[in-house]
Amino acid sequence: MPISSLSAARDQLPHADGRIHQLDGLRGLLAFFVALFHLLAALPELSSFVLGAAPIFLQGWYAVDVFFVMSGFVMLHVYGRTFRDGVTLPSFLSFMWARVARLYPVHLFAMLATLVLMVPMLRHNQGEFLAWTGRYSLGTFIGSLLMVQSPWVAYRSWNFPAWSISAEWHAYLLFPLLVLLLRKCSMRLSWGLIGIGAVIPLLLYLSPYEVDQYPTNGAVVLMRVLPLFVVGMALHLVWSHLRHLPAALAAAVVVATLVLLSIPAAAPYAVLLVPLLVLSALCTPWLQRWLSRASLLWLGKISYSLYMTHALVALLLSVGLRHLHRWQGADFLLGVAASLLIWLMGALLSLGVGWATWKWVEVPGRSYLMRYQGMFAKRFPATPHESSR
Repeated sequence: MPISSLSAARDQLPHADGRIHQLDGLRGLLAFFVALFHLLAALPELSSFVLGAAPIFLQGWYAVDVFFVMSGFVMLHVYGRTFRDGVTLPSFLSFMWARVARLYPVHLFAMLATLVLMVPMLRHNQGEFLAWTGRYSLGTFIGSLLMVQSPWVAYRSWNFPAWSISAEWHAYLLFPLLVLLLRKCSMRLSWGLIGIGAVIPLLLYLSPYEVDQYPTNGAVVLMRVLPLFVVGMALHLVWSHLRHLPAALAAAVVVATLVLLSIPAAAPYAVLLVPLLVLSALCTPWLQRWLSRASLLWLGKISYSLYMTHALVALLLSVGLRHLHRWQGADFLLGVAASLLIWLMGALLSLGVGWATWKWVEVPGRSYLMRYQGMFAKRFPATPHESSR
């Protein structure tokens, strides 16, 4: 279905409020999965145990790839009609302002909170902070504030989960042009783009030349985010025609994904199933119902704030455990049971911080900034209000 027919597809949404709730549930589940993954990094004893017992918890990269695909899908679903007949500067600025309103309040809060937490450590290493390069340097702080750190800084910096929104920011800049390129896209071409877009990051993950198997920084990141973002856009065109998938096929996709992610050597190949997983969530009744459960919808509601602030909890956990080891001695080991308890407590704290950030930063911050979208909308056609991301 070409983009010119999107209005008919949107009229067939399963929910009257315009949200695609199963994507909210999937996003919430995956955001919590990423939080669990990063909290493990501070607990080496538990990480070693999990590597042998449940290695799927060490595959947090997969969730971000699903986010990229869902982002392309939702952007086309919400904003496709804005750019299907052409791109004007006002419509582009209105679109980008909506993205700023969505992303920046929580991003700024997380950056400032990280800075506050780092102050005691930076006090002993002012040279690094005042330098232009280095993970916790002034230069990378400014780059992170501008959301350009992921492709243009070759190493992790400050609030490290923000690398993905920095990468997506570059996809948003290209989005209006991508809409124009895909507006006449046929079903056959859409499936071709989906296949190629999933294979490109797989080749990146299998490359022997990358230091980081699942890169989060450097220009190579664009080879990860842009193909998967286009996959999401092409997936929307397929979804507009294909509104139901066999229940058995969806179950097979879910099981195959879990199996691949549980085998570290095979885990990179799970990226090939990301489009089918998202399509299954959209088109299979049993999966729709499961992902629309109240608990997952709550996670979906706070998912962005949870994703952007859980590293603060991980940082506090890491610093606290470092002081505990210094107090107890170098030979002190927590043990698996104690580490598991701390891991679960960290997960609960992450949920609490995520909820508080959603309530007191994300929602009011977005509402405040969206008031100023009228700078573009008063003189030019309004951009549709984002409802699903």
